[in-house]
Parts: sequence; structure tokens; C-alpha cells
Amino acid sequence: MDMVSELWGSMAITGKAVVVILIALSIYSYVVMVDRIMALRADGQRSKEFADQVGDGTDVSQILSATRAANEIGDNSLATVVEAGLQEYESLRSDEQPEAIVVEGVDESVSRQLDVALLALRSRLSGMATISGVAPFLGLFGTVTGLISAFRGIAETGSGGLATVSGGISEALVTTVIGLFVAIPALWAYNFFMNKIDVMAVELDNAATRIVSRTVRHALRASAA
Repeated sequence: MDMVSELWGSMAITGKAVVVILIALSIYSYVVMVDRIMALRADGQRSKEFADQVGDGTDVSQILSATRAANEIGDNSLATVVEAGLQEYESLRSDEQPEAIVVEGVDESVSRQLDVALLALRSRLSGMATISGVAPFLGLFGTVTGLISAFRGIAETGSGGLATVSGGISEALVTTVIGLFVAIPALWAYNFFMNKIDVMAVELDNAATRIVSRTVRHALRASAA
């Protein structure tokens, strides 16, 4: 603790500012990590419960009621995508559109809503990617300005012994170390969440397509009978 206090006390004002910024970025990245862990876990669980609730159902009105009930509980990507597809089906059928246009419109609606759902799941992750890229350079900036300050002090005092130089360099390198400590977890978490969301995207697409396609086909056959 004494060493930390000593380093902080001898650090130039620019270096202190860089350290404060890096600490703030680190706190933000950990807040995002916790937020995304909770959001993805909750969304995945709710989507699974919705899929189990719908089961092999094919009644449009019943499934739409289930989607609305599911979305009232909390964010539910699967229910939102299914609702968009079936609402598009009802809209096109009320306009007495041909079957081919109905199917195409439903598919497009599902695809659009899927993109919206994935965008929500990726919320704030771009900030983590930015932090992982910027933090090392902020640390390097602090190091460079610290070295400039150290060498300027040596030039002004005229004392340039090894102890003096190494002390100034060690203080300057602290910001680089902190920058790496901020960037590495942020980069790892960003890649982890993006990979998880990619897997969720495939599962969400398959589940939504299965439910909507089955329901629409059944409704079209019933209306044609």
C-alpha cells in the first residue's frame, strides 16, 4: 500500500488523469459484463419457457396471446420474433393477399425482428470492444508523458544516475500495466459474449422459424379447406 501511495504521489498530473480514466473504463466494462450475463441468461431462460409453453401448438390467436403474456413478464427474444411473424400473417391475410406473398412477408418480418432482437442482446458490447482497443493506448500515452516528465526533471536537476532514471521509468510504466489490466478482461469478455450471442442467434432463428412456419402452414391449410 505504501508503494502504491508513493507511486501515486510522484506521478505526473497527466499520468494521474490517465489512471483515473482507465479505472473508470474498467468499472464500466465490469458493469457491462454483469449486465450482459444477467440479460442473456434471463432471455435464454424465458425463451426456453416460451418454446415449451407453445409446444406443438398451431392456433394463431392462442400463440399470439402466449407471446404477449411472455413479453409482459420480461424481455423474451423468441416471443417477440414469433409475435412479429404472426402479426404480419394476420395483417396480410386480412388484406386477402396471395399465399406466396403471405409466406414471403412472414419470413421477412421474422428476419427483421430477429435482427432487432440480436441488436438488443449485443447492447453495450461495442463499448467493451472500444475499451479493449483504447485502454492500452491510453496506458502508453501515460507512459510516454511520464517518461517526458521524468527526463525533463533529470535535465533540470542535472542528476541522471541509474537510480533516478529507473525510478522515473518505473513510475511511467505503471499506466501501461493498468491499461493492459483494463483491456485484457474487456477483450476476453467481448469475444465471449459475441460467441454466445452467435449461438443464441442460431437457436433463436431455428426456434422462431419452426413455430411460425408450422403455425402459418396450418392456418393456410385451414383457410383453404
